[in-house]
Amino acid sequence: PGSKILASEVENSILCEGSIVDRSRIRQSIVGIRSRIGENSSLERTVMMGADYFESTEDLAAGRIAGIPDIGIGRDCEIRNAIIDKNARIGHGVKLVNRDGLRSGTAGDHIIVEGIIVIPKGTVIPDGTVI
Repeated sequence: PGSKILASEVENSILCEGSIVDRSRIRQSIVGIRSRIGENSSLERTVMMGADYFESTEDLAAGRIAGIPDIGIGRDCEIRNAIIDKNARIGHGVKLVNRDGLRSGTAGDHIIVEGIIVIPKGTVIPDGTVI
């Protein structure tokens, strides 16, 4: 499927098939297949691997009832210097910016390697999280 870009800024980036970008800003990044990026989000120097599948309308509704973010990146997110593996769920208002400036470290839901935040495959990052 083609990509759908709604009133977004894309600079020096690659957007792969089936990506949906909603009023966001993407710089020096790669957005993988079937990626969804919510409104008013910002990606900079990020590799987003994408998703193995699109979620159905029923799956999206069930996830929202259960409090689970959709696959992809929610609205109002800021992501810099990150690698996001496939099928990751990044909630609304999440900031993946390496707030503490760590060179390396491990937590339950992410790893930092040489200052780059790595979100493993299938990880769920809840709304409002700051890393």
